[in-house]
Amino acid sequence: MRIHRVRAAVVTVAAAAVTLGLAACGDGDTTSSGSSSVAANSASNPSAGTSGGSDSSAAIDPNAPATTDPSATAVPGPRLPAATSIPPSKAAPSIEGTRCDTANGPEGALRVVIFPGGSVDCGTVMPVARAYGPTISTGRNRTVDGWSCGPSQTTGVLARCTRGESSFGFIPQ
Repeated sequence: MRIHRVRAAVVTVAAAAVTLGLAACGDGDTTSSGSSSVAANSASNPSAGTSGGSDSSAAIDPNAPATTDPSATAVPGPRLPAATSIPPSKAAPSIEGTRCDTANGPEGALRVVIFPGGSVDCGTVMPVARAYGPTISTGRNRTVDGWSCGPSQTTGVLARCTRGESSFGFIPQ
């Protein structure tokens, strides 16, 4: 007889645990009287569940914030002023010269720029730039087809090649 009472108690406790577990996992729309989500839906949408209302099959927006307080107000994000200029500390340096094609650098493509004061064109400097560009990261001076190439002292220019009065440099894109 005692075994039956223990089993009955275990079954009762297990049933209560399952009931609580299901209630915790539910969608929160059930009411205390056990009504389904139709009752909760009709409370928040008066036309739902009535035959005379408008579209009763209208879907609820799943992206809408979940709130039960109808007087809750939305809080807008910060209002930032429009960007009108780039601060000097963030602006790229202005490099004067003729922009040519790109050459491979140690970490990607670099723009080749012929600096003012010389008499060469892009067709002349690009073979030199393509030969020297990948070796910029060595930081060593090197002569390529009569051009003396090496690290640059100019802000924004990674390397510079010079021959006579003509020079060109490598800048990030």
